[in-house]
Amino acid sequence: MTFRQMELFVAVCEYKSINKTSAAYHISQQGISKTIREVEEELGCVLLNRDINGVSPTRFGTYFLNECRIILERKNYVCSHITQIEDMPQETIYLGMAFGVVSSLPYRLIGDFERLHPHVKIEYSDHTDYYLESLAKKDEYDFCITTGVVDRERLSSELLFQEGVYLCIPCTHELYEKEKISMENLKGQRYAMFSTQFHIRHNFDTACRNAGFEPEIVIASSDFNSLKEIAQHNNLLFVVPGHTIRPDDARLRYEKFPDDRFTWDVNFVKKNNKVLTENMMAFYRYLKEQFPKKNVPPLGEESPVSNLPADC
Repeated sequence: MTFRQMELFVAVCEYKSINKTSAAYHISQQGISKTIREVEEELGCVLLNRDINGVSPTRFGTYFLNECRIILERKNYVCSHITQIEDMPQETIYLGMAFGVVSSLPYRLIGDFERLHPHVKIEYSDHTDYYLESLAKKDEYDFCITTGVVDRERLSSELLFQEGVYLCIPCTHELYEKEKISMENLKGQRYAMFSTQFHIRHNFDTACRNAGFEPEIVIASSDFNSLKEIAQHNNLLFVVPGHTIRPDDARLRYEKFPDDRFTWDVNFVKKNNKVLTENMMAFYRYLKEQFPKKNVPPLGEESPVSNLPADC
């Protein structure tokens, strides 16, 4: 069924005459009658009553007429607005993301948003948490997706989602076969860890200090893959957020970190005095739609980096 067929059916009903519709649309009466028959055959019902006074819709035709009007109105709306897209100004949104965050977001999130909003371009780049925060305060980005905030006087954040943190134990490590691991078992161990430019590092240090010991960080890195290889080759423990777990890797055991307060929190962050454009707000709402089950405070209110005390 085509828009043209719908338009002719609506016209016949409004003119109450195939003859008048023929004159108005410059189509033969036979052509219009054929169009109506084709639609009736497709729908499997009679749409028009015909008598000496003209035509009128049957009960099926009345229903179909109302639906045609809705569809054609929507079609006209789309046609009128799609021609305006080329004239709409292109807006670029500058987005900063903490290392590791992009791999935890829904696949093609940014690309899908751009397809829904063809006049908007998202330019994003990755940095460490703390460097990203310094750039946000300098207005290098419109907003950021990061794993925590230190300067809450100048930046506001909203929790998007939270992941558990897992202890990674190489198969050669003494804790690999231990049934249950506690914070006490982690005392005196050696670790490969993210650098101090990451919130996960500071939250790990805080969890260890809360348990009464200072962790021995043998090597620190900003690259997850390098960290993983170094830890395995040197029999070191390390920690990762939940989305990076590879259960099929027999060389590693993944164990939920013993302190449940140690979490990996992904936040939407903006400068306090930053006014978001309509397109920026659209992206913000789009982000929140990806995580509908999370109970988070409204934009602008604080959400904790984790349940642990800040250690900056």
